[in-house]
Amino acid sequence: MSATSKSLLRPRKNGSQLKQLMSATAQCATQSTAYGQCILKHYENISKDVCAAEFQVFRQCVQEHLGKKW
Repeated sequence: MSATSKSLLRPRKNGSQLKQLMSATAQCATQSTAYGQCILKHYENISKDVCAAEFQVFRQCVQEHLGKKW
C-alpha cells in the first residue's frame, strides 16, 4: 500500500469536514435525486459521462453550500 493510500485511510481527529459535506449534500437533495435517477435510468448500459450534466449541477450545489471547490 502506498503512503498516499495509507494517509487516506487514517482516521481524522475530528469529523468537522465530514459534517460540512453531509450538511451541504443534504441541502442539495433535489439535485442529488436527479443525478441518482439518471444513474438508475442508465445502470444497465452505463458509460462515462452519461449523467455528467446532472452530476455537474449536483457538484455545483454542494460547492456553493461548502463555500469552496472540491
